[in-house]
Amino acid sequence: MSGIDVSIILNVHHEQDLLYPTLRSLLETVEHAHLYNIRSELVIVVDHADEKTLTLLRQYDYSGFDAVKLETTQVHSLGLARNCGVQAASGEYIITADADDLVSRNFIYEFHKNFQQTEKDKLILFPEYYHAFGNENYVCRFYPLAQVGIYRMAGEHPYVSRFMARREDILEILYRDCASHPIYAYEDYDINLRLVSAGFEFEIAADTIVFYRQRRGSIMAALQGDQKRIAYNSDFFSGEGFLRILEQKRSEAVIAQKHIDFKKHYMDSLYIQELVHRANLIDPEIHPYVLHDARFFTNIGIPETFGRAYAKICEILKGQSYTDVFFLPFLSKGGGEKYILNFIREVIKEEKRSCLILLGEELCLSKERCQVPEGVTVLDLYELLGETDREKIPEISVRIIENFANQARIFLKFCPFCVSVMKAYADFFLSYQLVCFYFCPPCYVLNNVLYEDGSEYNFLSEYRNHIDYVISDNHAALAQLEYRIPTYREASETLYTYTQPAERPVVQQEGERRLIWASRLDAQKRPDLLRKIALELHDQGIETPIYVYGSSVLDRFDPEYFRDCPNIVYKGDFRGLESLPFTSGDAFLYTSLFDGLPNVLLEAAEMKIPIITVDVGGISELIQENSGFLVQNSMDDNVLVARYLEQIKAFLAAPQFEIESKVQCLYEHFEQQHAQSTYARRVAAFYELLEKRLK
Repeated sequence: MSGIDVSIILNVHHEQDLLYPTLRSLLETVEHAHLYNIRSELVIVVDHADEKTLTLLRQYDYSGFDAVKLETTQVHSLGLARNCGVQAASGEYIITADADDLVSRNFIYEFHKNFQQTEKDKLILFPEYYHAFGNENYVCRFYPLAQVGIYRMAGEHPYVSRFMARREDILEILYRDCASHPIYAYEDYDINLRLVSAGFEFEIAADTIVFYRQRRGSIMAALQGDQKRIAYNSDFFSGEGFLRILEQKRSEAVIAQKHIDFKKHYMDSLYIQELVHRANLIDPEIHPYVLHDARFFTNIGIPETFGRAYAKICEILKGQSYTDVFFLPFLSKGGGEKYILNFIREVIKEEKRSCLILLGEELCLSKERCQVPEGVTVLDLYELLGETDREKIPEISVRIIENFANQARIFLKFCPFCVSVMKAYADFFLSYQLVCFYFCPPCYVLNNVLYEDGSEYNFLSEYRNHIDYVISDNHAALAQLEYRIPTYREASETLYTYTQPAERPVVQQEGERRLIWASRLDAQKRPDLLRKIALELHDQGIETPIYVYGSSVLDRFDPEYFRDCPNIVYKGDFRGLESLPFTSGDAFLYTSLFDGLPNVLLEAAEMKIPIITVDVGGISELIQENSGFLVQNSMDDNVLVARYLEQIKAFLAAPQFEIESKVQCLYEHFEQQHAQSTYARRVAAFYELLEKRLK
């Protein structure tokens, strides 16, 4: 037996002059423990220290400690360095320490006393207070795990790096290296999660204080930035593991999130005042006056939202492992979502594949959702976490991938959700095959000039070394992308989609010809241009009615906008083009500022409906002058309206055989390019290509 009760594991790096206040503080708590016959050793672990820090260590008088060990290492890791100290220690208990912080005089005694009085086999003790000083002043009060609960542990670290444990326990659950990984960090959070998973209780040594120095250039300061850090994945986050821990640690004592005001107690307690005063004698930066305006908070103030959402996810996904994961904003009725759902329908035909859709943005409850293919799991992360915790959506997305799709292929559709995920955790996806759907660059008009909104271009450019492949519904978008970002020249694929066969045929009916407009009533689809077209038709005495179907998805639209257009009849929302009462005398009128290859035009082609449309994006890959009424685009609305009227008049005046000829030509091209059987072969070939790239 060594005769040592407590081993203080002190990590040293580049602290220089800050080291001496720490050593004096540790010596004071060691000497106080001597009054109760507690013997302590100091185990100093020097990891890649600078010469000045090494000189100060050699010159210090350690005679007040019962034993001192100096361990030198070059692991460049706080966690691995702590392991060196634990392995070298002789005491029954270990206390972790950092070389620029101080502790209250009663620290070792109170911690040791708690262990002597407990009957628990698995116990970790934390200080009651973290008193920050230096660049920032605050006091945090900690509560035991029974009152904090597992939900808080999942979403945020409610404890700290300073604890006392039985040495034999930490030898079983050593620290992991969290020093240099671009995504993972926080060796203290990691080991605490694994300790909880192993069944340990977390309790508090009352009236003990860590005086936590806040300084520029610290490790914690270096961890702040665009690339977020999270704790390493462990059994704590595995689906079954998390649900098991929840069941084992279920406690009626958990305190709901609230602010517990302890400032008066901390400031007025004579005992705490004495502990702060003794620390002030060592380092004058620690003094009570600055606390009058400081923050006082507790680990009970951490929300439980993340943990509760993750528990629901674990229940939903229990036992599942997904091969393909799709990141989408929401499942609106937009063409992009329909395209992706068609893609998923082909993917899940292969038995070995399973698909998970993650939604990360809010879609108004009044908006209609797309129907999800049977057998596909959908998680609405925005709904699970809510508006107040939406910043946690990227983190919970990563946890889902780690634990339920750790070898999956990841598909993205550009949206704020995907931008936030990549901004926070781009390097996480370097070990995954990443495929991005790209339909068309968003644009806007200013002073009759078309400008591309560079947000999607910027996304594809910034993450060109993360994205393995880009899929589009049209060749034009990819040609432009490859011209701008040559990286994608060998990493893009045009997959022309298909439409479901129409169950409702076009009614054969003679009579006046009509125009039917059906799309999203959002700015992209140009309801403003439709209004101008209608008014010009009316002014020219062309009374052909225009039946308008649709609702807004991304914007807000008031149908009263068409009130002064006597030839527009607004008919409300619709469920696909086949749900509309087309007759043989109707044409489908389409307007858009920018586009890929719109799904609604494919539906019209499949139903053999004549189409009047502007030539933007990939539309000319479906419709030519011999197969439709194609409007040459212009940024001048007056010119564009005139061109639309020219084509509308051509449709109204055309003999039926000419219209039928155009429609038949369009249908034949549609069948050749967009047949479902052709699409299935192309998706299969694309997956084979992706598999080859993995080898």
